[in-house]
Amino acid sequence: MKMASDIPLSFADKSPLALKPLKAADPEKIYQHRARRLAQLAQDSPLADYLKLCQILVSTQQKLAATEMGPAPKIDPEVQFPLSVSQTAKAQAWLQPLQALLTELVSQVPAHLVPVIQELQQQSPAQLLEWGNQLRQGQFSAVPAQFSLFIWAGLSLYWSHWAPMVIARMDDNRVKQSSLCPVCGSHPVASMIVDKPREGLRYLHCSLCETEWHYVRAHCTCCEQSREMSIWSFDDHKANVRIESCETCKGYTKMLFTNRLPLLDAAADDIATLGLDAELNAKGYGATTVNPLLLAHEA
Repeated sequence: MKMASDIPLSFADKSPLALKPLKAADPEKIYQHRARRLAQLAQDSPLADYLKLCQILVSTQQKLAATEMGPAPKIDPEVQFPLSVSQTAKAQAWLQPLQALLTELVSQVPAHLVPVIQELQQQSPAQLLEWGNQLRQGQFSAVPAQFSLFIWAGLSLYWSHWAPMVIARMDDNRVKQSSLCPVCGSHPVASMIVDKPREGLRYLHCSLCETEWHYVRAHCTCCEQSREMSIWSFDDHKANVRIESCETCKGYTKMLFTNRLPLLDAAADDIATLGLDAELNAKGYGATTVNPLLLAHEA
């Protein structure tokens, strides 16, 4: 069996049905869709209060996505993961949308979170930059838990804005199958099974810059092998949200069949199906994904 990264891809075909290795995000539309989905899910959920908080956050991201994001990052589109933290660790322009986000949120969040927002607003640029880089490196426990959600939202605002510019400058023919976002090097939130450009293709959805990148199905999105893969779901094998697990690395990722139910959102529906995670965790499997609305501190 071949590893996913060994499978050759050809992107010379420019027809509407051609497989696209990267799908650039439209942040405003993504945030709008996510906010609506969060509102729907909050109507009948034991996590209603948290989902409503996330809706406030994402709606604010949508509002700010149309505003000035500051200077573009200096990038080299020829390197692997051009927007990764290793390439952009000194970039501070994302602090501007972060502060704008916090200013908007302080009058919208529940009262008990106002001191949290205010304390975060008072942090030095150097401290915020350090925390932002630590989050992007997956060092979630290095950042005070009460700040992580808001810092990541600010990071996402900035990097999702500039990711399409970077994608436009990347050579499609050099994009390889990758467990991490080819643009910013972040982990995916989930697998999205889509109907365009062709029915049933799988794209991984980035947890930071919202880019989607093609990844062959029936291959582990962590260790890339294709042996002993299992599918799990709450009800039946045709459920709209399923989990694909790997016996080799004991990792798993969720699969959201947006070709069957377009209203699904990677981040929102991942939270809504945490029961599946609990079942898989109990069986010894661990998620290989990152949810921007649920940054779990590593053990």
